[in-house]
Amino acid sequence: MSPFNNLPTGVDSQLVARVLDNCKIVSEKQGVKFTEFLDPFHREFIRPLVANFFGVRYLEDGGYAGAEKQRLAIFPDYYSPADIEMPIAVLEIRLSDPTRVLSHRDYLGAIVGLGLKRSYIGDILTFAGGAHMIAAREIADVVRSLGEVHKFRAEAVEIPPYSIRWEEQPVRTISCTVASVRLDAVLSTGLGMGRSKAAELIKGDKVKVNWRQIVQPGFQLKEGDVLSVRGRGRLELSLVGGETKKGRIRIEVKKFS
Repeated sequence: MSPFNNLPTGVDSQLVARVLDNCKIVSEKQGVKFTEFLDPFHREFIRPLVANFFGVRYLEDGGYAGAEKQRLAIFPDYYSPADIEMPIAVLEIRLSDPTRVLSHRDYLGAIVGLGLKRSYIGDILTFAGGAHMIAAREIADVVRSLGEVHKFRAEAVEIPPYSIRWEEQPVRTISCTVASVRLDAVLSTGLGMGRSKAAELIKGDKVKVNWRQIVQPGFQLKEGDVLSVRGRGRLELSLVGGETKKGRIRIEVKKFS
């Protein structure tokens, strides 16, 4: 039986296998290996695996302080972390219209359309007229060939990490009551659709909670949980309040554009 058969729900077994293979290579050959960009859920799962691997250490970097997606450098335990240079590039994507604000998924779709793997793309920080994108150094040249985003002419140029900037995403706050804080109920509220349609998205592997794939419509959420919906953006269950006289629960859901 494969040692990866009993992993927690939502953990990418192939990703874990690649990380452990990197640990073995570093331990045996004394080199440095780098992972793809990992979300917070997978980093939390992988950290103890790497830390418990004999003779290796790791560090994380996503291109700027507080980055959501980060790469791991895995190296021999006698190396100094200060000597490790993470292969990350920061690129500024400039639109032909300097006033236009496009969404994260607009930029991601254009970049993936170049034939690049999503896992080699880090955070994308949007602002009026463009975005800053963190990418694996290995794909930077391809990203620089970008010519269009959402029907707007665009160019991508590499910039120094200290130039990174972003603007707060527009947020819509939805206040309502639900019978329970089930995933399908909150998703239905946040996306303005029926519970059955929300359940279809969940069962279709299109919804993550705190970066973990969830396929149970009845999964119970808690305040602060972040929902990522493929192709539809992100929601946050920002408040779980008290009950109404009819026994329903007051909630607030933030919808990020």
